[in-house]
Amino acid sequence: MKLRRSLAAVAVLAVGIGAAACSSDPDSDAATTGTTAASDQNWPRTVTDETGSVTIEQKPERIVSTSVTLTGSLLALDAPLIGTGAQRASDVTDENGLFTQWADIAAERGVETLYQGEPNVEKITAADPDLIFVSATGGDSALDQVDTLKQIAPVVVLRYDDKSWQALSGQIAAAIGAEEQADAVVAKFDQQLDDAKSALGDRVAAANPVNVLAYNSPEESRIFTADSAQGILLERLGFSLAELPSDLTAADKGIMAGRKDVVPAGQENLPRAVPGNTTFIVIGEAADADRFLADPTLRETPSVEKKQVIGLGKDSFRLDYYSASNLIDRVTNTVR
Repeated sequence: MKLRRSLAAVAVLAVGIGAAACSSDPDSDAATTGTTAASDQNWPRTVTDETGSVTIEQKPERIVSTSVTLTGSLLALDAPLIGTGAQRASDVTDENGLFTQWADIAAERGVETLYQGEPNVEKITAADPDLIFVSATGGDSALDQVDTLKQIAPVVVLRYDDKSWQALSGQIAAAIGAEEQADAVVAKFDQQLDDAKSALGDRVAAANPVNVLAYNSPEESRIFTADSAQGILLERLGFSLAELPSDLTAADKGIMAGRKDVVPAGQENLPRAVPGNTTFIVIGEAADADRFLADPTLRETPSVEKKQVIGLGKDSFRLDYYSASNLIDRVTNTVR
């Protein structure tokens, strides 16, 4: 089942806009209600977010995002985004602190970078938004400023660290009346994925099983599991992730305790943590792949012996529509 079918259900759960159609079939009920939300565009509407419920009186025309992560999903939905917060410039952003996978699109649409780092309430106020998005978690969260921001405009608080970008897009779409755009974005992505899977063909079987990691040696590296966004996407392309030794998966994860998407691996355990025939390096370019290939502690691992080590790009750590699309293209073009 493609993810776009679940997107309507996300919107239905997130938004209450009057009486729902009656049906004894839950799937039929969800589909009918989702269609009503998308076609009637009823306002006001009330959405459920991480703080409770938020009533939005009319379709927003001037949106501000205080979360650079949420900004990517808003852009993909062609939302009326006028301003965004940004992070400090780094190797995954442009000079304004916007993620490289969509920074050019933001510039083309005239989205203003309101601040970098800590939220600037004065700049947000001056932008005169009619809706503000805030992340509940992460380094780009303005959760502590929500009460102040509510004095400017309605505020929708969402988490992005516990769901796919598709599900996040559904929640955002429900708040701004962009359900049809969300369905179209996911459908376009699904088609790209299907085309890539066909193009990869027999190369997938030869590459399997695969390792996915953030390579930080001699510091601790992080192995991405099948529960990670990257692992899920690669499995949808037909790849299978290599099984890790049980002692590594059961070991104390320290600050990552409780997480299922990553497993830490120190330099002494890294050779055992990459048993697959192909290695994909998250936040990695060709230079990082070369460094992995030249690592003397990894010279006897299968992917090094086969010279099948691939950088997934600097934008591959936090997946949104744009970076996930880029990841598919890189994999399709580099797997031999």
